[in-house]
Amino acid sequence: MQEIFPPCTNACPVHTDVRGYLAAIARRDYLEAYRLIRANNPFPSVCAWVCSHPCEDACRRAAVDAAISIRDLKRFAVKTAGELRVEIPQAPKTGYKIAVVGAGPAGLTAAHDLVRQGHRAVVYDRCPSPGGHFLTSVPLYRLPREMLRRDVEEILAAGVELRSGVEVGRDLTIRELRDEYDAVLISAGLRAGRGLDLPGFSHPGVLAVLPFLESVNMGGKPAVGRRVIVIGGGDVAMDAARTALRLGTPEVRVVCLEPRERMPAHGWEIEEALSEGIGLLPGRRPVELLVESGRITGLVVQKIKLPAQGGGILNPVFDTENLEVIPGDTVILAIGQLPDDCFLEGSGLTVDDRGRLVIDRVSLAAGDPGVFVCGELVAGSGPGIAAVASGQRAATAVGRFLRGERMINGGDEAQAIGPLPGDVAGRIPRLKRQVMPELPPEERKKNFLPYELGLSETAALREAGRCLGCGAGAVVIPDKCTACLTCLRVCPYDVPVVGARAFISVEGCQACGLCAAACPAGAIKIGFPDEGSVRSALKSLSEKQNMVVFTCREACIDDLNFDSIKKTPGTGRALVVELPTVGALRLEWILEAFAAGAAEVAVLACEPGRCRNASGGASLDVLVARARKILTQAGLSPQRLFYCRRDQGVEPAGR
Repeated sequence: MQEIFPPCTNACPVHTDVRGYLAAIARRDYLEAYRLIRANNPFPSVCAWVCSHPCEDACRRAAVDAAISIRDLKRFAVKTAGELRVEIPQAPKTGYKIAVVGAGPAGLTAAHDLVRQGHRAVVYDRCPSPGGHFLTSVPLYRLPREMLRRDVEEILAAGVELRSGVEVGRDLTIRELRDEYDAVLISAGLRAGRGLDLPGFSHPGVLAVLPFLESVNMGGKPAVGRRVIVIGGGDVAMDAARTALRLGTPEVRVVCLEPRERMPAHGWEIEEALSEGIGLLPGRRPVELLVESGRITGLVVQKIKLPAQGGGILNPVFDTENLEVIPGDTVILAIGQLPDDCFLEGSGLTVDDRGRLVIDRVSLAAGDPGVFVCGELVAGSGPGIAAVASGQRAATAVGRFLRGERMINGGDEAQAIGPLPGDVAGRIPRLKRQVMPELPPEERKKNFLPYELGLSETAALREAGRCLGCGAGAVVIPDKCTACLTCLRVCPYDVPVVGARAFISVEGCQACGLCAAACPAGAIKIGFPDEGSVRSALKSLSEKQNMVVFTCREACIDDLNFDSIKKTPGTGRALVVELPTVGALRLEWILEAFAAGAAEVAVLACEPGRCRNASGGASLDVLVARARKILTQAGLSPQRLFYCRRDQGVEPAGR
């Protein structure tokens, strides 16, 4: 049976359980949030800073107000968890050993996953320190190196062996590795930059982007002039432009072939560059680099006359008669990267007419049995999370090879939950998206310090609470359903359809729990809160806790002031059971709280308009009244049950 994922998880290249860790943050279980982030990604700290977050593009919350700030919440969880080391399950030792060429994100991920499979993984890298492009190319203001150190240390602690300062192709060959190891995985990356065969571009003032960024990241200060021109329209070009600005260059312009709407750089990267004062000149093709008296003076370009037509193919018509001169004294080329094929010396592997390895796209095999390829050599340059995903796939391919199994293509792909129905989206309370606080552009462009300041705990809780919990909603148990229409009556979103049995669509359900709480036959289960977690919490009630508080998470984000629940002093400590909405509260849980030894029980609900329960507190009014009636019948004072709604205050006991 094909698994159905929330769109966020399905969009994530490594299928991170986004819904799970957002729910963990919402209930303040930050260590569990970190564990879920780390489960499928050995670079959780790095990705909390530099992930391109395709999950946010897929977030169904955007149909209501705005997508969840998923990457910002990941960063909050990683920061809050501190130096936590997560125990990663590992299979029994197999005796196989694999050589991995390249200690970048793809290579280290593959080695990490191979170790989890029970194999021995040895990583070779020419650089003295591991990390690949994370270390050499990502600017310091985007990725604090402490984050990279943390992830790499955890990877090595899992059992990955690292041999730094060894260049494959010079110090030893692929063939030698193949003779020593059961398999070889090449993840060498793209280290060579593309050039332009145009007049003037042989000038020494033309810098390749990767060496430029690496020099800065390693503590150098490349000589750049007062007018820098960056050629290229991708994220790396934006990094180069913003780096040049932080080196003290007063004027930086980005020139690219693509029109603005088709630039490969992510939109937020472009906007941040513009906010820092970088000039953007899209839709221009370089023609010549002007050089006078041995010095670069400007770049001659042609503007787009007619844009490309259809099919997504960039094939515009340029105005060849009217040329434009862009003043400049330094040029940084960021128009793509090529493989450095020095590692192929003595390998016997086949390359195509472009110098690229010939590989099987399904098995990732490079022709020689036991030799595999991953990372940028397979997928080209791209975001770090794509490299991590490539490493994961390669580890699977190598593992299958060692077990004598074939690699399967696309057979186990998951299906994503469908779009949010418009009538449901219109009923969901709109909640403000929490924005990451940042240093102002004029301040941040003066240095290489990180400028994103992180979400506060209150902001993180609010943002995590905006998650719709897609796929964690109600499921009908057909054998128990009597088609009594209760679920239809209580659902604030009119999602259930009742025929011979009730049906609740996964696309429409908002996991508020009202139907599960109200179903007289117990025919509806919900992902959270589940009976087991709530009852386990109630069983943990200690002798020092004389009150159980059932509360809507949203209600206690700002504060949980028990004086607002009960003014009488001496209430002692309380056990707090947080629910996505107290509309999910069940009558039996209130009674079980008293049975567990609670002297008093309080129900704390938030005000309408902020709660997942769009119908407000009407269902709670009925529930509390029933509970108090049962308490009275059992000879207990109904005053032991308190009911507080943030919009109404404490309801008089025993009403």
